[in-house]
Amino acid sequence: MTGSPPDHSTSAKMVADIYTISITLDVNAQRALFLMLSADGSINRQGSGTFRDMAHDLFIGITDPAIFYSVRSHLTDDMLQAGEQSGLLGHTFQFHNQRGAPCKLEIRFFCKDGASAGSFAFLYGAESEGPPRFLTNLVRMAVHETEPWYQQFRTGVESAEKHRP
Repeated sequence: MTGSPPDHSTSAKMVADIYTISITLDVNAQRALFLMLSADGSINRQGSGTFRDMAHDLFIGITDPAIFYSVRSHLTDDMLQAGEQSGLLGHTFQFHNQRGAPCKLEIRFFCKDGASAGSFAFLYGAESEGPPRFLTNLVRMAVHETEPWYQQFRTGVESAEKHRP
């Protein structure tokens, strides 16, 4: 795995500074998951991150802010540091010997005022080594925590579409 040089415009942040988390997963250059959660309960979600559900509908709404805090609890201050020796911010990591569909996982962070707190990305193959376990756990937790809201919203939209004249 190699990492690109850090973007030095990103400054070190603390987990407590993070107000919004955005997770994007593209598989074969197609959006498999877009999920954005904010501390105020704002939520945007598209897809589930799986090959079988490459949903194109984006659902936007409000949910329990506790979901954001649950997902954010998987971050550490070390993850949010920029620099060549520590932290992930400002880096794009590319795995060698990629097998399977090309994947790109990008995670972005924003402060309460909307300013970017930085991002990082991983480029890998669907059938080869991917991002570190702590990041895949973060993504899985975000999907799991938002799944009830996502399914309820999808069901409501499908029901409304069936009853249109």
